[in-house]
Amino acid sequence: METQKLLFVFRKPNKGNFSIEKVYDVIFDQLKNEIKNNFSISKTVLKYNYDIKTFLFYFFTSFFSKKHIVHITGGCNYMVLAFPFKTKVLTIHDLYHFKSYKGLKGIMYDFFYYNLPLRFSDEIIVVSDNTRDEILKNFKIKKDKVKVLHNPIVIPFKKIQKRERNISKETPLKILQIGSKSLKNYERLIFATKDMQVEYNFIHADKKQIESLIERENIENKSNVLSSISDNELYKQYFENDILFFASEAEGFGLPIIEAQVFDMPVITSNIPPMNTIGKGAILVDPFDVDSIKKGFLKLYNPSIVSELSKIANKNVVQYHPEQVSLEYLDFYKSIS
Repeated sequence: METQKLLFVFRKPNKGNFSIEKVYDVIFDQLKNEIKNNFSISKTVLKYNYDIKTFLFYFFTSFFSKKHIVHITGGCNYMVLAFPFKTKVLTIHDLYHFKSYKGLKGIMYDFFYYNLPLRFSDEIIVVSDNTRDEILKNFKIKKDKVKVLHNPIVIPFKKIQKRERNISKETPLKILQIGSKSLKNYERLIFATKDMQVEYNFIHADKKQIESLIERENIENKSNVLSSISDNELYKQYFENDILFFASEAEGFGLPIIEAQVFDMPVITSNIPPMNTIGKGAILVDPFDVDSIKKGFLKLYNPSIVSELSKIANKNVVQYHPEQVSLEYLDFYKSIS
């Protein structure tokens, strides 16, 4: 069988914003090592958020090169337009920024980051049913053009450690919360639990908002804020904390839910898509209701509930193993080659 070329295009790496890169680095490495793979795979990483030089290079060389499939992995959607004669795959992780900017900036952003790339992509990958439904609702795109492929677990399995979580009202409940955007819902988390015996561990790329909130709510004595941590430090946080709070107001996927479950760590997440579909085995709460969030935390003190959810979570994570997800990607690439 003839070897075909597959190019991955990665956005410029930005501090504190690397989830897309982790996901597709894992898929890239898995595919490179897959014996059933008949693709010659390479990747390019943009040097700038708006890398005009690289765009023009690929635009003009695309007339002559033989890269059959080009996959724009997210965060640089405009690069779809740089490959007019190739089979173009675009991953949309979420629509968080769609219609979020006002005026001329908003019109230009939506046009070059969503409207044009979605129109000129041959195939669109989304990471959840929820993102697919949002795309179909907001854009005139054929349903069969959009394919749901989940994100894989990006943590090396040799780094995963599990421990029994003996959650008791006699000791502080160690809560891990990840993400500094307001939609990550850390304010309602604090409102729901500040009167409980807890210890907060926040991982925020931007520390200003959370530190101001901690001071305002007078919880400095039980709060730790981490920023720009290494992967090993993140794994340590999953292991040492008792619960992950990831009840966001909105998500494209919610990879930390799966990562925490790999460490056999209980999770509280939102009872809205996609979190309530990918987070099987998590405690589900209304992310907009402080009382609902508090009731979710109180369930943690029931050992039978925690034990039963742990069994469900262990089964849930199997479908996100890198080997499984990469084979699904390989089947997808073969289907369009």
